[in-house]
Amino acid sequence: MNEKLYDKILGGLVGGAAGDAMGAATEGRSRKKILELFGHKVTCLEKPPTDTFGAGNEPGGFTDDFSSAYFVARAVIDNGGIVEEECVKKALVEWSTHHEFFDRFAGPTTRLAIRRFAGEAIPESNSIKNLNRQATNGSAMRIAPIGLINAGNVDKAITDAVIVAEVTHKNSLALSGACAISAAVSKACEETSDLVDVVNSGLYGAKKGEEIGIDKYGESAGPSVYKRIELAIELAYSNKPLDDVIIDIADTIGTGLHISEAVPSAFGFFIACRGLGLPTIVETINAGYDTDTVGTIAGALAGTYSGVSTFTTEMIDTMENVNGLDIVGLAKDITQTVEKNFEQA
Repeated sequence: MNEKLYDKILGGLVGGAAGDAMGAATEGRSRKKILELFGHKVTCLEKPPTDTFGAGNEPGGFTDDFSSAYFVARAVIDNGGIVEEECVKKALVEWSTHHEFFDRFAGPTTRLAIRRFAGEAIPESNSIKNLNRQATNGSAMRIAPIGLINAGNVDKAITDAVIVAEVTHKNSLALSGACAISAAVSKACEETSDLVDVVNSGLYGAKKGEEIGIDKYGESAGPSVYKRIELAIELAYSNKPLDDVIIDIADTIGTGLHISEAVPSAFGFFIACRGLGLPTIVETINAGYDTDTVGTIAGALAGTYSGVSTFTTEMIDTMENVNGLDIVGLAKDITQTVEKNFEQA
């Protein structure tokens, strides 16, 4: 096994997992309220407070973000690494049967789509179908493993990201955000890639994803993911102290449900922390608002880029045990699939 590739793939999975689990404790609060509640920045796995969506989770417990990414990745690998619509649908239906992940956490766009996948008859409106409500960060929260599965193949990472994202999010902005993350993660898997290479691949993915989305579903109303990533890059490369940069990104771009907030901010936090795995997650989940989702996205990107070394074995073991998911095993299987694809290319 290619150990350097495995290190990046495991880092990407652990980063996404840690961003979700750590962000579950801070979700819904502002930066100031996080500090008031915990008395410090959250830097490790904490038990979510009783007034958050994650209430009832033990430290290290996942929400819908990484858990859905895990089930999609597992299904794709079990399908020989081939991304197909039916494979993704089955994976999401299987995920929805795990009530600890789905019942409390699944978003409205994904929830409605899965009801249809499971065979429930839901009447369609006879009016013009407005897909703007599907421009949510759910399209990007589960997409990073698609970039890992297509390590070093940015264009295939984009093509496959569209297949996965459009199952639930038929929206040009949602596809733009998903493709930006998948493309950047794919590039981050390359040993020789630097921060600029990764971010440029993300911009390329954002543009391609939006073009594909407009061609298939028409133009969606809302801010451009591509242009907001550009703005996040500008803010991230400021000469200000790190805390001020994080505040500028969160206040200017936003860290909420809309895809044009979550994905650009994730890139901004990634750059501001120079791509380091755990530091990126710490800054992201203390920035406030939808911290588990943005933490999952930014954590997966930074974890892939820097590798698994910034995360402790204890953290990985805790997340695996609490959630009953084999993250290490999945990383090994993804690595072997990528190597097989390289050999056959």
